[in-house]
Amino acid sequence: MERVTGKAYVQPIDFATVPDDISVLIPKNDMDINKLYYVASRINFLRWRFTWGRKLTSGRLKKMEIDFNVIPDYNVDLKSRFPKNEKKGFYPVDIKFETFNINEIFKLIRGDFHALDKLGTGEFPTVSRITENNGIVGYFEKPDHAKVHPKLRITISTTSGDAFVQLHEFIATDNVVILKPIQALKETTLFFIASMINRERWRWSYGRQCYKTKLSKLDFFLPAKTNKTIDEDYIEKIIETSYGWGMIKKYIEN
Repeated sequence: MERVTGKAYVQPIDFATVPDDISVLIPKNDMDINKLYYVASRINFLRWRFTWGRKLTSGRLKKMEIDFNVIPDYNVDLKSRFPKNEKKGFYPVDIKFETFNINEIFKLIRGDFHALDKLGTGEFPTVSRITENNGIVGYFEKPDHAKVHPKLRITISTTSGDAFVQLHEFIATDNVVILKPIQALKETTLFFIASMINRERWRWSYGRQCYKTKLSKLDFFLPAKTNKTIDEDYIEKIIETSYGWGMIKKYIEN
C-alpha cells in the first residue's frame, strides 16, 4: 500500500517493492483472497485521511480498525468483478509524449449547488466530492438553477483530486469541477486523461482543494503527434487492451 495516498492493492502474484514509501501487510493468520480484497477496500475507504504531508506511517496504520463481522464466512465468486482480459496487452514503444495544460483540452465548469440535505430523492445521479462509486453520492431531484450535464464528462473531486468519467447524465455539487472538452474526444481518450489526472491527485487534500484556479495550472503528459495534437488512435490501442475496458465499453453501448 502507498504511504503517501493511503491506497491499498492486493498483489495476486509474487512481487518486489522499490520505493520506501510502500508498506506491505503480511497476514498473521491464513486469509483467503476475499478477505484480502475486503481489507484493501476498507483501507481505501479511509484514504482521504492521508496525504503527502500526513503519510500513512506504520504508527498510524496500527491504529486503524477493520470489522470482519460484516462479511460472511463463505467464498464469494469474484469472477464477475475480476473477469479475464480477452485481449493481449498492448505494450507501446517509441511513444512521443507532450505536455498539455488542462485548459488546452477542457473548459473547467464548477458544479451548481451545495446543500444536498435540501434535496429530495430523485432520478438524477448526483456527483459530489466523494472518492468512490464514480463520485456519485446518490440520486436526487434537480435544483431549479442546476444544469444536467451530459454523460462522458470527466468530473474531479475538489477535495481529493479523484477524476471519474461519468457514464450517465448527472448533476453536480459545487465541490466538483466538470471538464467539458473543447473539441470532441474519443471515449478511450477521456478514460486515459482521467488516469493521468489521477496520477497527480497527491497534490490535493481537504486543506488544499483543487478548485478551478488551482486546477487550471495542472499539466499532464499525453501521447501526441508531431504537430502536438493528441494521438487518440494510439491511446485507443492502449485502453482497448487494458483490463476491464470490455465491461465499460459494453455498459456505454447499452
